[in-house]
Amino acid sequence: MGRYLQLWWGALLQPRQAAELVLGRGRDAGFFRFLAVMVVAMYAIYGVSMGLFRGALPAAISALKVPILYVGTLGICFPAFYVCNCVAGPRFSVTASIRLLLLAVSANAVALCSYSPLSYFFALTTSEGGYAFLIFMHVVVFGLSAFLSLAIISVIFHAAAAGKGKRIGPALAWVWGVLYAFVGTEMAWVLRPWVGWGDIEYTIFRPLQESFIESLLRVLKIVF
Repeated sequence: MGRYLQLWWGALLQPRQAAELVLGRGRDAGFFRFLAVMVVAMYAIYGVSMGLFRGALPAAISALKVPILYVGTLGICFPAFYVCNCVAGPRFSVTASIRLLLLAVSANAVALCSYSPLSYFFALTTSEGGYAFLIFMHVVVFGLSAFLSLAIISVIFHAAAAGKGKRIGPALAWVWGVLYAFVGTEMAWVLRPWVGWGDIEYTIFRPLQESFIESLLRVLKIVF
């Protein structure tokens, strides 16, 4: 496990090493299985902190929802990435494309997980009147971690393309990243509530009413 952790962290810090992993050169067969488990675990850790504001059951539900959010969004957006990669990109194989996106998502997961101690602190010390603050905090954290993963995927994409002897700019990765972010926000809205209003009974799912953007604007008005 220690060797896999070192390999993973080195890949996030060194684009050439990440490119070797994406292209399957000198790859350990169990590394990406280990990485998939790590990604799910890190998302679950942060998910617990999101639901803890309302109690043990919401915390457990959110621990399931956060991995489903990211893995589900990745599954929805993967065909678009693969087709664009074949038409206007370096033409990675299906397996190489999955490795590339998994490495990028792992950067997002570790960014969220690194913030989880602060998230736990605020979840345990914030009163019901601080609901809007918690929602705003989570939106900001999700946004910053998403930007980090987009930067990582752009760098790894460029390095892996260079490893195949092709010069490809970062535009394709960023366009797909915008699509991924858009689908992700809608997926998060479908999986709501994450924290739950203090004066409303907690339910695993609620009927969709307003859009994500409308809800975010309403929360911003409360905060500011």
